[in-house]
Amino acid sequence: MMKEKNFKTVGRPTTFSKEMAETICARMAEGESLRSICRDHYMPHRSSVYQWLRKNAAFADLYTQARELLVEHWADEILTIADDGTTDFVVKKGRNGAEYEAVDQEHIQRSRLRVDTRKWLMSKLQPRKYGDRLEHQYSGEVTIQHELSDRERMRRMALFLLEDQAAGTVIEHDGAMNGAGEASDPTAHTEIND
Repeated sequence: MMKEKNFKTVGRPTTFSKEMAETICARMAEGESLRSICRDHYMPHRSSVYQWLRKNAAFADLYTQARELLVEHWADEILTIADDGTTDFVVKKGRNGAEYEAVDQEHIQRSRLRVDTRKWLMSKLQPRKYGDRLEHQYSGEVTIQHELSDRERMRRMALFLLEDQAAGTVIEHDGAMNGAGEASDPTAHTEIND
């Protein structure tokens, strides 16, 4: 008969703990990505962290703050990378065996890639603060033509006439067309009495 052995399960933590959540957020605020934090054997897998974020609002808030600090850390790194010129030159030997300093284009391009990558990530994670600002300029004129239907013109004319009648206004003909499309008598005028 075989004896049953009690094995202690070895593996990554999957149960949420406040201490583990604070450790993750503290390391992230110092510049580490979640991917690199979760590579450590004693840290939870990224899928566990994502699950914790969905289930725990307090952790989600702390994580959001840590991500904001991570972006600020990247901003500091951009300055450090841009200001570091220590390896921009390399010592090479010429054909005659004499040594000379030459620009290390590969290092400069790599530094540019590091800066551009951080800038791109920053613009996506905090677009209001680090995103490109788009300004829209419009030129030209806007013309709005509003054609009234015959029915609407008649309705407005009737309202106009009712208002004039209520005010006791005299309406004079000026030789324009009447409602039937015939020329009006220019000498005639209409007086509205109450």
